[in-house]
Amino acid sequence: MRPMDDARQRMQRLVGRAWDEARSPLYRNAFFIMLASLIGSLLGFVFLYVVYQTYDLTDAGYAATMVNTVTFLVGIGSLGMPIALVRFLPESDDPSALVNTSLSIAGVLSAALALAFVVSLGFWSPNLLVVFGHPVYLLIIPLTAVAYAFGPVLDQAAIALRRADIFAIRVVLLSVIKVPLPILFVTAFATVLGGTLGVYMSWSLSFAISVIVVGLVLLPRVIPGYRPRPRLSRRRLRPMFRFSVGNWLAGLIGSAGSLLLTLLIINTLPKATASTATAVYYAVTVMAGILTVIPQATMTSLYAEASQRNANRRRDERRAIALSIALLLPAIVGMWVFADVLLRLFEKPTLADLGAQPLRILSLSSIPVFLNSVFGTRVRVRKEIIPLIVSAAIGSAVTLGLGYVLLQSSGLVGLAIAVVIGQAASTPYLLVVAGRPMEEEPMLAPTPRP
Repeated sequence: MRPMDDARQRMQRLVGRAWDEARSPLYRNAFFIMLASLIGSLLGFVFLYVVYQTYDLTDAGYAATMVNTVTFLVGIGSLGMPIALVRFLPESDDPSALVNTSLSIAGVLSAALALAFVVSLGFWSPNLLVVFGHPVYLLIIPLTAVAYAFGPVLDQAAIALRRADIFAIRVVLLSVIKVPLPILFVTAFATVLGGTLGVYMSWSLSFAISVIVVGLVLLPRVIPGYRPRPRLSRRRLRPMFRFSVGNWLAGLIGSAGSLLLTLLIINTLPKATASTATAVYYAVTVMAGILTVIPQATMTSLYAEASQRNANRRRDERRAIALSIALLLPAIVGMWVFADVLLRLFEKPTLADLGAQPLRILSLSSIPVFLNSVFGTRVRVRKEIIPLIVSAAIGSAVTLGLGYVLLQSSGLVGLAIAVVIGQAASTPYLLVVAGRPMEEEPMLAPTPRP
């Protein structure tokens, strides 16, 4: 009986250690982020199914292009403050002021940039002007840009406070509300401004509702006394501004290599096929995005943990890497095998015919995304800015430049190849500048209150 008792005790200890690991803030935050993104992706699949059954692919393609472009403009207007909050909010003496200052700046700048884009749409994309030239978009797009700007600020504030469950709730709420809206809006807008507005508002209104719930209901439960209101606290903003702007520039340049690809398709391919190709590519990126969620979630959680006092950075980094590899490798194999099957679930043969091979290729991009996330997190924790900017410039330049060439010669397959090469292009540089493991965080005494 003793060998059996010993084996049982060893198993109990093993299970106990595994449970303790799963309950640690690193894994808990990572799992909430992954769970939110997974649910968002699955319900996003359902949303796209409803859209593609209710509207023409051309309407969906134009709306997806505008959503991605507005998201890119929001990235400009945010000045990198969402990612900087993860590093600076835990040590702030007034988190409410810091969050509201970030919201105010991001909202005002994003609305202004969105308005400027709509006014000058004929210069940036004549093909989009045909669809979004109605005066109502002068009001709708800037207002929705404010919601798109608030979302990342609130998400990163919650993650900084080790409450990724709030981020998960927002994503689930957004995804659930979004699904029935295309059917509602098809009768409201299809005969007035065309189906494109219905698709765009389905995305944007659900996003706005989720932001309101987090800002008014959930975040005040985490930050005592918090209420969203216009605020500009230069004193609290100043310490994080240099770090914020550096991350903003890196994030802006990096996002150009993904968010502007739909605009590249619209402006490069013949008008007769461009919007359909955009709809196909958007569906493909939604599916492939399930894979990139894995390293991004674990490394975002690692970044939040490494920014805390007395963090055991080296141990947490090893845990995050192990979790990413364990989940990512089988997911890549599954996506490669079932790409055609997944796209045929939309019941649009065009999606599978044009998108299956690009989806297989894009699944491979999650490998350099994982490596870049590991090295980029090391750089962020050390508050180094230049490597982030340089690596983002390398990746986006290769993706957009090579993508423009290959899109004309090989269509969406060529664009997918360019994305993988672009992601991998910056990996050697990041390996050189951030190759050494994270250091241990020195034990710091709590800052005395005045």
